[in-house]
Amino acid sequence: GGMDVTQILTSAQSPDQATRQHAEQTIEQAKQSNLPMFLITLSAELANEEKPPEVRRLAGIIIKNSLDSKTAVTQNELSQVWLQMDTQVKGQIKHNVTLSLASPVAQARHTAAQVVAKVAAIELPLNEWADLIDSLTANVTTGGTDHIKQSSLEALGYICEEIEPSVIQMKSNQVLTAVVQGMRKEEVNSEIRYAATTALNNALEFVKTNFENDAERNYIMQTVCEAAVADVPKVRIAAYECMVKIAGLYYAKLSPYMQALFQLTFEEIKNGTDDVAQQAVEFWSTICDEEIELHDYMEEARNTGESPDQVSQDFVKGAMPYLVPLLLQTLTKQEEDQEDDSWNVAMAAGTCLALVAQACQDGVVQHVMEFVQAHIQSGEWRFREASTLAFGSILEGPSKEALQPLVLQAVPIMVGLTRDQSVQVRDTAAWTLGRICDLHPEALHMQVQNTTYIHELMKGEGVFLHSLKDEPRVATNVCWAIHNLAESFDVEDDAPSSPISPYFLDTVRALLVCAERQDASENNLRSSAYEALNTVLAHGAMDAQPSLREICPFLCDKLEKTFAMQILSADDREEQNELQGLICGTLQVVIQKLGAQIAPFADRLMQLFLEVFNSKSATVHEEALMAVGAVANGVEKGFEKYMPHFRQFLVLGLQNYEQHSVCSVAVGVIGDCCRALETGIAPYCDELVTLLMQNLQNPSLNRNVKPPMLSVFGDIALAITGHFEKYLSVTMQMLAAASQTKVDMDNYDMVDYLNQLREGILEAYTGILQGLREDRKGDLFLPYVDNVSVFLHMIATDAERDDAVTRTAVGVIGDLAHTLGAKVAGPLGHEAVKILLREGRKSQSAQTKEVATWAQNTVKQVTGA
Repeated sequence: GGMDVTQILTSAQSPDQATRQHAEQTIEQAKQSNLPMFLITLSAELANEEKPPEVRRLAGIIIKNSLDSKTAVTQNELSQVWLQMDTQVKGQIKHNVTLSLASPVAQARHTAAQVVAKVAAIELPLNEWADLIDSLTANVTTGGTDHIKQSSLEALGYICEEIEPSVIQMKSNQVLTAVVQGMRKEEVNSEIRYAATTALNNALEFVKTNFENDAERNYIMQTVCEAAVADVPKVRIAAYECMVKIAGLYYAKLSPYMQALFQLTFEEIKNGTDDVAQQAVEFWSTICDEEIELHDYMEEARNTGESPDQVSQDFVKGAMPYLVPLLLQTLTKQEEDQEDDSWNVAMAAGTCLALVAQACQDGVVQHVMEFVQAHIQSGEWRFREASTLAFGSILEGPSKEALQPLVLQAVPIMVGLTRDQSVQVRDTAAWTLGRICDLHPEALHMQVQNTTYIHELMKGEGVFLHSLKDEPRVATNVCWAIHNLAESFDVEDDAPSSPISPYFLDTVRALLVCAERQDASENNLRSSAYEALNTVLAHGAMDAQPSLREICPFLCDKLEKTFAMQILSADDREEQNELQGLICGTLQVVIQKLGAQIAPFADRLMQLFLEVFNSKSATVHEEALMAVGAVANGVEKGFEKYMPHFRQFLVLGLQNYEQHSVCSVAVGVIGDCCRALETGIAPYCDELVTLLMQNLQNPSLNRNVKPPMLSVFGDIALAITGHFEKYLSVTMQMLAAASQTKVDMDNYDMVDYLNQLREGILEAYTGILQGLREDRKGDLFLPYVDNVSVFLHMIATDAERDDAVTRTAVGVIGDLAHTLGAKVAGPLGHEAVKILLREGRKSQSAQTKEVATWAQNTVKQVTGA
């Protein structure tokens, strides 16, 4: 009856857990036993003006959640259940919900708008509820109450946000008319104006035709500009959000409005409240983004001699002399509370300045440097921090010639500022040093007064090791700077020493100490320290080997301690997972660097990794799998004794197709095991091949795992040579099916995927041919040569083929000739073969050239041509 629904919905919001759970169970039972009745009852509750607001709100939310899911599969199921319901039942529910749009109670109206939009998202694409848009727009334009105007606009906004533009294209004019009417400055009710402005933001994508028409576009832009100076801040924010979106969608149409937009945004940035000013800055960031991209297109077009479709109108260059000083002033509006990291207008201005530097390049430098020189020594922390940030922000974009002399002057000043009394200044100085290490490392190598800046930054008592002890936010930026600096060293594999050698051990120790800090979980400090540590270790030269042999047992001890951590809460578990993942990641780097010298540590390492696999975390599994792969590469045949224990975890990884990155790593580790064990992998191949086949047939598997999964069949064949005979027929069927894959050739990502897939298939063919030849079983491949020829023809005629596909294709051609000789003289004479060999020899890549030349010669010996 009526009474109990209200009572249950009230209890479902009770502070008492038992009452709440009981009510939730009752609701779930009612939903399961008779969904149509359940939804009608709830919709009547939502529409009933006698009921308490929070009960009406919850009634609406439960209806919405019964129709709504984040995942496509479940959403499809829920939509089907709704669509198959009795028409009268659906009519009754829709009637009650649309009735509630007129409610004087804001909570009920707002929820009703969400439910209307949810039902619309299911029905409109199927041409059901055809009069909905008409009635919602009529509610706005034909003088309904303020309540119904506001909620109808809100519903239209949600509908536009959720539905494909093509579905409401026919109605876009009337939607736009209603929305613009609700936005007008004559509209006194700010809730209506806000709902309308938000709705316009969601509708902008499908008003392309209106934007083509001058008069309509002028009217829309005028309305947006008027809303940008409304009295109520949230209307202004919504109007600036529209401006930002228009800048991204309709850049080419902006010219006539730029003067007005310039004045509005500047006024707002100068004098507006922080939240509105942020959006005004965001407008200029978006214009920068557009112009940076257009300049890239124009550059590309110049190089290929074509003319670009769209050119930059250089709004940013025109505004720069006024915009940059304004942004610099805005940088000094930092939050008072130095702990507060929430996004604010000063941060937005820093981001925008960095984009202006990329859009205007050298032109920015002088404007910014005047400000920096004037304020870097200021007695006010705000001005010191702003000028430090300003300098760091312009390091990308302008030319090396313009920046290098400034960078050389700046480093000692930044080093001084890392000891400033203000933590915000120290933080930004460390970030700026990190940017210098990232973008201008060569300046740090130069001799300056008998030393180099690298030495000053990295030495024992130098600025980096000192600042690693500073507050977490500063130390995190120092970790990033060390990572960038280490990345900039080019270290050959067997180089006796490297520029990092003198500082190697001290830096490694300092980073390990930093990762152990009590407050290392703040500001991502722990993971930043490990990331920097990994980069330093990876760039060690031969003289770092003794240190690596010391670090290995030390890291093993650390990993062992994580198993004894006390786990009392989800946070404890998370910290344990994070630590295990980070330590496994660092061990992987150490194992790779030590290579065969890892042997004495291998038993202990494998024991620890096998224990790590008991964790339930995907990230930890991924890191441990990669570390085990590195052990296999290091000990080679010695890996055989670990395989019986490791097998189950490799299988688990392969089966984990939901977390595709784990699955992908497991595939890579199979390759490592094949190379390490060679024929020793044979006893495990039945299981591995079966699992790989199941994965390749699984429609839910992420497609990016497929190329390496195909390629690993080549690794298996190379390892077990003639034993591959038992898998040959299923493998060749599967590869033939994969080679038929078609994709949408207009979609850049899909073309890229197709190239990777083909590369994987060709790598498999090469491995199989070489593996069979090794055991004098090459002739087993003969029945499949025709399929391979068809595939090569397909590749040869594909204009979108990339160099890696050409390289692997000529490799397969050479292997066919080498393995099967005169028996394949016919197929090797095909036009496709000639095209691929010719293009391979003309490749820009030395490796491709080399393979193609070898293949060409091998084919010549067979065909005599």
